[in-house]
Amino acid sequence: MLQLSYFWDLISHLPIRQVLTLAIIVYISQLVHNLKFHPLSKYPGPTIAAVSNIWWAFHSISGLYPWVIEKTLRQYGNSYLDVVLSVVRHGANRKSGDIIRIAPNELVFLTPQAAKGQLQSNITIFRCLRDHFEENHLESFVHVGYDALDTGDNGISGEPNPVRHREVAKRLAPAFSNKNLIAKETTIQRHMNQFIEKMIHLQGKDVELRRWSDWLALDLSADMTYGHDWGQVRDMKDSPFLSSTLKLNFFLTLSQITRKFNFAARVVLTPLMYLSIPLSIWLTIPSLINKNSEDLRQRIDRRGNTEHLDYVEQLLPFDKPIPEKRELFHIQNVAGQLLLASWQPLANQFYTIILFLLREPDVYAALVSEVRAAFSQDSDITLGSLSAGNLRYLQACVSEGLRIDAETVDGLPRISPGATVDGHYIPQGVICQISYFSATRSPRFFREPLRFRPERWLSPDDPRFDPLFKDDDLKASKPFSQGLRGCPGGSIATAIVRIFIAQVVWRFDLETTQNDISFDDFRFMTFWERPDFFVRMTPVKRP
Repeated sequence: MLQLSYFWDLISHLPIRQVLTLAIIVYISQLVHNLKFHPLSKYPGPTIAAVSNIWWAFHSISGLYPWVIEKTLRQYGNSYLDVVLSVVRHGANRKSGDIIRIAPNELVFLTPQAAKGQLQSNITIFRCLRDHFEENHLESFVHVGYDALDTGDNGISGEPNPVRHREVAKRLAPAFSNKNLIAKETTIQRHMNQFIEKMIHLQGKDVELRRWSDWLALDLSADMTYGHDWGQVRDMKDSPFLSSTLKLNFFLTLSQITRKFNFAARVVLTPLMYLSIPLSIWLTIPSLINKNSEDLRQRIDRRGNTEHLDYVEQLLPFDKPIPEKRELFHIQNVAGQLLLASWQPLANQFYTIILFLLREPDVYAALVSEVRAAFSQDSDITLGSLSAGNLRYLQACVSEGLRIDAETVDGLPRISPGATVDGHYIPQGVICQISYFSATRSPRFFREPLRFRPERWLSPDDPRFDPLFKDDDLKASKPFSQGLRGCPGGSIATAIVRIFIAQVVWRFDLETTQNDISFDDFRFMTFWERPDFFVRMTPVKRP
């Protein structure tokens, strides 16, 4: 601050021409430093990314950020041959991988997995980061802080303080246990049955799956969070929360980007950020902000009288006193983050798996054969029956859906404490992120990575296993991340997706005329945006 004050006093006594000249010299000096002398100058990447955050910001708001990072890794990263030659030349202990620079102080890693043969001794960046994360059960690669919704409280997913994050995560842990999942089964089945009934009612008509998957997933998420059904499937229309949130996707992304820039840039960007809000949404913003607070208040009024143990129960047990206003606001933000974190992954998988099943007729036929042979009536499709291991192809389809539509696509940026990652020393303060998205689409780890091929997930003793995929490195797929910041609800989400796919495939014959939609038609900012996808569900006639 003293240096800034001194600099300002200095230039205030100079003529405008000298001030501009000095500013240009400082700017050029910074450019030269970033390009030639910065600790990250040895890493490849676009030149503009080395000197400014503009490259990163532009692609973050384009909706194409994951694809751009994938392309940039291919363009600047090591090829598979480079990695092999590195091992041959430097020995099996040489740690090699792809690293690119996407901002003056930020690196992206392509996850180098433990491969076979000569690369077997390589460690993964996941494991390396995890070792640092979990030292003393605290993170040392801490959260950047800006990579979350700005609500005035960090909740859990946006909490940069490792101690605070651990406290909240510990309180929530029982909510994601298998025991708690089983207790929620009646609620989960009720929502599934409601969706099935609507599809039966709409038989013979094309239903738009993007909208229906959002309705079902958000109804489920609200019920698991607050014990309250928002009724979107029942009423067949968006809740105000859903319609407003999706229209705020661009604004929310700009909000996160703006917080990464310095003060001077924020002064310019903040007005632009608010101008991005559609006029139709401005009048609904107050009610949207109050929605989460109202849901929590109603949930508190029902304490001790709920159908199942929801997430709020772990945050605010009925036998504990109601906390002060500040702690209630924190609980409200945690609950809101859990609501969002449950909704989008479920909606994406409901949509994506059916989309790819209908793009791969052989896969769809194999799944139909397995599911319909396993059950004699719909009531047999339960959490227990789907986790017994006898529906291996169904599980393979779900695993493949989670791989090809990875939920963790924003890199999960973290601040290095000054540590060695994958054989490279990363200085303190440098932001690191992992491109899970690029890894799952890389031929280095998966054969035919852009195809929906569940066979890759089957064990070699399964008659449907295809040796074509025997060298696939399945550990490269981390749909829910891992470590202390890994999604604790991954197993619950997977179980719900299994029930959904099994119920739909058992009850309906599926068809579509939209075979031209691919995953590359998706867009990602704060939330995923998927194209409209029309599906016809015809009830199966049984004796």
